[in-house]
Amino acid sequence: MLIAIIPAKDEAHNIKDVIIKTKQYVDFVLVIDDGSVDDTKSVAESAGAFVIRNEVNLGKADALKIGFKYAIDNGFDTIALLDADGQHDPNELPKLMNKLSEGYDIVVGARKFSPLVMPPLRIFANSFSSFLVSLICHTKILDSQSGYRVLRTDVVKKITFETKRYQLDTEMLIKAAKCGFKIGFVEINTIYTERAKSKINQIIDPLKFLFVTLRLVFYRCKK
Repeated sequence: MLIAIIPAKDEAHNIKDVIIKTKQYVDFVLVIDDGSVDDTKSVAESAGAFVIRNEVNLGKADALKIGFKYAIDNGFDTIALLDADGQHDPNELPKLMNKLSEGYDIVVGARKFSPLVMPPLRIFANSFSSFLVSLICHTKILDSQSGYRVLRTDVVKKITFETKRYQLDTEMLIKAAKCGFKIGFVEINTIYTERAKSKINQIIDPLKFLFVTLRLVFYRCKK
């Protein structure tokens, strides 16, 4: 059983299309409405998603933790993670799932680091962080910050997540690698539009990624 978890904040103008496309490929769509002040919840429900609403904004990491608990409690064995703003094309889900079936535990959608589609500062930050995470994981990490991924629920049963906001994406890869989970990648389209802009702070968040990465150098997987 495959569940799609979509964290969302003020995405009423984007989320309907994302949900409708995602429903073609998964058994259940769960939206975590993370303190939206617009109609995200009602739009998501009208599109066929089940919605858990946080009354205040907790951030992406905490929204995902709520989704992980729901997936575990309700017996889903596979999880798909997508953004609500349209940066992740749900029509690429079969490609990620096919890769997962080759024996991987996590499959990440790796974006094209091209100046034609991605801001130069993002290219530098993503390339450097992926290089650093690769060294720590002892495996090639093509895109450490991509949030578009599918994974076996066993991964989130094993790992305790401690980071906030967008750092969870990096934390997941490092801890999963150190726990012996197999990580794969497939190339996905890089989508940046007026309606699908990254919410990552171009200065603060890369520094947080660096701090988290260095702190996890000494992480040891619990038996």
